[in-house]
Amino acid sequence: MILSSILFNILLFILGLIFLIRGSDLFIERLKLIAKKMGVSEFVVGAILASVATTLPEISVSIISSLQGESSLAIGNALGSVLFNISVILGVSSLIMPIKVDEKGWKNSLLLFCISIIFGFAAIDRYLSRWEGLILLILYGIFVKRTLKGEWANQKEHKKKILVRDIVYVFITGGIVVLGSKLLVDSAVFFARMLKISEMIIGLTIVASGTSLPEFVNTITSIRKKTPNIGVGNIIGACILNILIVSGVAILINPVILAKKFLYLALPIILLIVLALTISLKRDNIIGRKTGLIFLVLYALFFILNWRI
Repeated sequence: MILSSILFNILLFILGLIFLIRGSDLFIERLKLIAKKMGVSEFVVGAILASVATTLPEISVSIISSLQGESSLAIGNALGSVLFNISVILGVSSLIMPIKVDEKGWKNSLLLFCISIIFGFAAIDRYLSRWEGLILLILYGIFVKRTLKGEWANQKEHKKKILVRDIVYVFITGGIVVLGSKLLVDSAVFFARMLKISEMIIGLTIVASGTSLPEFVNTITSIRKKTPNIGVGNIIGACILNILIVSGVAILINPVILAKKFLYLALPIILLIVLALTISLKRDNIIGRKTGLIFLVLYALFFILNWRI
């Protein structure tokens, strides 16, 4: 019985790895094709289309948690993903190789910083109402409209080339990446428990990073394929989507009372990380190794303080 469970989870792990790697390759290639067909930049395709496809796990968790009366869990998941996406994914990626993007990078990073401040003002009384949730959703609509504005190149030429199957293909391959992430996380949790690693450690490491695994793999793949704009666009777009859509939906379903720790620890760290990203991109459109190291140090600081305060 134990042997069969071990073999089954080894199979899950291998399948998850295959789905992640192959799915990510297909996902990035199709996004490049769509960018070319639509006549928009790879950054915009990453920020809008890729971010929606790879943030499906967070959206699912948000809806389910809120319907069960656990909106605070959904908010924690959403903002935890923002922290992880920038500090760990971009941090590790930039340590491997400095990431150069176009000027849309710093502009959207600045927008993310402004959105984070708006969220902070809304959360200052530690209560997020349905009205505030609705405002967050409206802001996402404005973000999409603003991002796409002026992006169409030779619209008449490109319009007829856009096929629904291209969009469907992106969500299918994105789904394969998400499925691969789930299989990988589930099998990793099994082996961690078998080795008697505590539930807290499992939660802090494997499960916490699990929902951000699609963004991680896609960012690494985009850099490997020399399309870093898709990867960074995906990360920034996913962060904006997490704050405005994932949090907005959760609050709209069930108003939230925030813990003091969020207001005095998590939010300031998020603002510092996003500010560091914006300054780095504004300076030379590059996320260098020093910036990546700053991201990882800030995340480590958050991790340590979170369990000491």
